[in-house]
This record gives sequence, structure tokens and C-alpha cells, in this order.
Amino acid sequence: MSLKSFATLAAALLAATVLAPNAYAKDVHIAAVLKTQSTPYWQILGKAIKDTAAKNKVDVVVLGPPTEDAVEQQINMVQDAISQKPDALIYAPSQPAAAVNVLEKAKEAGIPVILVDTGMPESFKDYATYIGTDNYAAGKMGGEALAKLLKKGEKVLLLDGTPGNPSMNRRIDGAAEVVTAAGLTVAARLPAFSDREKAYSATQAALQSNPDIAGVFSGSDEQALGSMRALKQAGKLVPVIAVDGDNDAIKAIQAGDMYGTIAQGNYKMGQLAIEKALEAIAGKSIDKRIDSGTTLITKENAQDYLNFKASLLK
Repeated sequence: MSLKSFATLAAALLAATVLAPNAYAKDVHIAAVLKTQSTPYWQILGKAIKDTAAKNKVDVVVLGPPTEDAVEQQINMVQDAISQKPDALIYAPSQPAAAVNVLEKAKEAGIPVILVDTGMPESFKDYATYIGTDNYAAGKMGGEALAKLLKKGEKVLLLDGTPGNPSMNRRIDGAAEVVTAAGLTVAARLPAFSDREKAYSATQAALQSNPDIAGVFSGSDEQALGSMRALKQAGKLVPVIAVDGDNDAIKAIQAGDMYGTIAQGNYKMGQLAIEKALEAIAGKSIDKRIDSGTTLITKENAQDYLNFKASLLK
């Protein structure tokens, strides 16, 4: 995405959030259960859901556990939401395989499910649509950027998320394919559970075995920020690239501490989630998969991206 197109996209997104009046039945109730509401990425996605619901006069409740690895707590939230019999459920499963049973209950209750950010296992088809990033492509984008900065034979650390989280796993798979093809060596691929402290510890462990690590790709910004702390303590200044486009990561990029982040269209995910939920409630046909897009953010376009996000959150 070019720098000039940020403002154009912001205007287009805001203009597209209000659906035709009287297109749907009154008193529509939608439940949304996200992976958490404690990080900027999920806060923005949740705000988009609330903003779009309000503009379309839809009642929505947005829930999420305190951390992304609170899988059982999240599933309990989904069960509670289903018991309230919403007209539709927006859901970002932390561990899709563990969510099959609860989504079967949604099907039995006749509640259409809109998946955001993270899809279900390939064998599971009982949902209306999946809206999110092509995580494999995002990982490849990050891997390509890292490969351009390093030399053949140099070592990279790959920081995965929670085991069983397909979004993170696919990002790391994509990055691993690209860096390996470019002649780089994957020194380690470690889970960091979408947590700064755990990423800090994982990076420390990796550096003990491979003090010559020359670059890091992380599946999330939160992990990248923890990894950078460990790298600094070890006196290493190496390029770090992650995924999400969170404000803390953008500031680190502007400060020269982090090379880049693959920004997801998380605000757009939230907008589309409400719009597609309303279409599903109305019985309309919906594409099974909708890509919300990605953009590589570096020091060159970091401020433009911050301005873009600010324009969405006014």
C-alpha cells in the first residue's frame, strides 16, 4: 500500500460501514468473543465491531479473556454467549481444535458464526465465513523483508505463538519457507505464547545456544518487543520483524529498535464481521473466506500508518 493510499483507504472504510436502512430486522443482537481485549490489536478490532454495530443500530457485546492463552476461559465465554441466543456470533478462536464442540452447539442453536483473525481446522465447515489475514502470505512478506537484510548462511530466530494457534503457526511457516529458500539458517523456532515476557525468555534461551543470531521474525508484535529486550541486554542490534502493526511496535520502528511489522487490517476485520453477520442473519450468500489484507510498515511509512490508525479511532 502506498503512503498516499492510507488516507484514501481510511475514508473508504468509514464510508462503507453503514448498511442500507431497514435492510435487516430490528433488535438484532450479536455476540463477539475475541482472543483477548488486553492488547492494542484486539482492542482496535473490538472497537471496529462496536463502531460498525452502533452505526447500523445493532446491539453487540464484545468479550475476551485477559490473555490469548486462556483457552478454556474463552470457550466458556462462547458457551455463555450461545446460551443468550444471539442472532449471530463473531468469534476468534484461540485454539480452533478445542473450539469444535462449542461451535457445533452454535450450529444446533441456529446461530451463524463469523470467524475473525483465526480460522477453524480444514475439516470443520459449520461457519458462515472467515474474515482475516492470509497468515501464510504475511509470514512470507516478513521473511522476504528479513532475507533482504541478511546474508546467506546467517542465522535467524523464529518466534512462534501458542502451540496449536494456526494463525501464528502459519505466519512462522511462511517466514521459514522464505528464509530457508534464501539460504539463511533457522537457528531455532520457539513458542512465545503471544507474551512479551515469554518471548524475552525464549530469546535468551536461543542466544545461549546461538549467540550469532543475525535476525528475528516474530509471529506478533508483543513477542517482538520482548525479544528486543533480550537482544539489547545481550548487546545485539539485529533486524526484528513481526506481525500486527501495534502502536508500541510502530514507536519501536520509529526509534530504530525494530525494523518492521506486517500490519493487519484488523479494523477492517471488525467492520466486515458486523456487515457479514447481518448478511448471514438475513439469509444472504457469503463468501467462505474474506481476506482483510496486510501492509509492511517500516521507518519510511510508520508515521503515515499511525496517522491512518488515528483517523479510524477518532
